[in-house]
Amino acid sequence: MSFPIRWLIRSGFLLASCVSAHAQVTAAAGIAPGRAPDKVQVLPRVPGLSSFLEGLNAGVTYSGIHSSSVGWYTATTPAINYTFSRRFSADASTSIYFNRPVQNTDPATAQSHPMVDSGVNPGDTLIGFHAFFEPGSLQNTMTASLTAPTGDRAQGFGAGQVTYDFSNHLERYFNQLGVVLDVGGGNSSGIVNDLVVKDYNSVGGLAHFEAGLVYWLPRRAYIEVDAYEQLPLGSQTVYGTVPHHGEARAADDDGGSGNPPAPAPPPVATTVSTATEDNGFTTFIGVPLTRHVNLSGYYNHSLRQHLDTVSFGVTFILRGPSKKKLSMIDRALREAEGAGLQ
Repeated sequence: MSFPIRWLIRSGFLLASCVSAHAQVTAAAGIAPGRAPDKVQVLPRVPGLSSFLEGLNAGVTYSGIHSSSVGWYTATTPAINYTFSRRFSADASTSIYFNRPVQNTDPATAQSHPMVDSGVNPGDTLIGFHAFFEPGSLQNTMTASLTAPTGDRAQGFGAGQVTYDFSNHLERYFNQLGVVLDVGGGNSSGIVNDLVVKDYNSVGGLAHFEAGLVYWLPRRAYIEVDAYEQLPLGSQTVYGTVPHHGEARAADDDGGSGNPPAPAPPPVATTVSTATEDNGFTTFIGVPLTRHVNLSGYYNHSLRQHLDTVSFGVTFILRGPSKKKLSMIDRALREAEGAGLQ
């Protein structure tokens, strides 16, 4: 059994034990036992940063990540959220990567050391605007997203320009079991399924689809399993942290002349029609430990890219949900407000 698979199994047991051992848990986001949740996370990279509380909130996730293409590295993702009302919210987040292996572009050492430590690098900053509606028994979240080019595109940490995406997320619950459907389109793969860290970033039109199931466990823990498809619409400009599909960048040969090697060439983007097509499965588990602390983990298997990614993280939330229960009058006022907005 390979090391990543053993790590995944151990992480799964740890998350499962947290669900059963912490009966006193109060959740950061999700549902109370016996009823459907208000909505699934709108900011999955920082689980628990709920839009239920009006006003400003903030959180940060510390995670360890293993990719079958590069191995282990860590990331920190701070985020802020502002909820204007029960219907509308906005957030911003960026991931900062530590010791993430990237392709070695120095021809003098690339053959013996194809991967090098990238040190500390931020990714692009993701900004999202969300509108939440409840048409009948459905829960509908419409999201407009854009990125600010804060990541280094030469190493695949960003797209090198402002990118955008529009998506529509539907949920339908049957007691604790929910059906999830997500449809959208934009011009960058970096925004699509942004929970999963990818080894590349692309610019070019694409459509994306996601469908799956979410099951809410006791004490507001949950597990979600999704199948996804990312479909390019035309050619894509791809910036990668590693050679795509195992293709290595050609290194210059000095022919044994003894001359010093040429300086490292600047990374060259590749333009292809199917490089960013991707499909596969993602499994995500969230376990709130206290009002301010959440455990989370995911496993992603890409069928098209032939990659496996696992991650395990801890999230700290500034403002956790209040323990105070709503009075009957408060509950009636909230229901009346929701009915008036529909």
